Amino acid sequence: MGNRVLVIKEENCTGCRLCELACSSSKEGIFIPERSRVKVIGDALEGWSQPTVCLQCEDPMCMAVCPAEAIFKTATEDGDPFVQVDKDKCIGCRRCSTACPFGAIIFFPKSMAVKCDLCYGAPKCVEFCFYDCLHFLELSNKASEKRNKKISALTKKACKEISDRELFRRRAIFSPVASKTSRQGHH
Repeated sequence: MGNRVLVIKEENCTGCRLCELACSSSKEGIFIPERSRVKVIGDALEGWSQPTVCLQCEDPMCMAVCPAEAIFKTATEDGDPFVQVDKDKCIGCRRCSTACPFGAIIFFPKSMAVKCDLCYGAPKCVEFCFYDCLHFLELSNKASEKRNKKISALTKKACKEISDRELFRRRAIFSPVASKTSRQGHH
């Protein structure tokens, strides 16, 4: 053991959201999907949905930006790697949430950073996924390497898209024309 990861067969997702209910119940003790570490995204009009979870990155950006060193890499008892948040060290600055290009770190009202911790080796979302969408599978070293390369490529692509949008937003807000327009509107 030691290379198990959450794997998603998105084509099997029905959008039932049982994974969110299982997660919120397990982690928070209540059935509130907004408190889940797994999120189902989709478009009902186009007829698709899929769960999204922390990818447990090999080189996590969230960890790199944490000024309190509250985010660290660890492993389950079986050696499955995951990224953990130490709630006692977290200062709630939200840098990790901003840095994660996949939106996997969230904050609830009056809480610090939370994210998927694989339920320490027995993910409840997998246990309650009755449509064969979520799996906790052992990967070979070759498959693990391939997955890590894919995650790295996705991270770079997401960061570029986020950067491009942010640059446009900043230019729109702080350009001399935008500043002049906003000042004129206040007279």
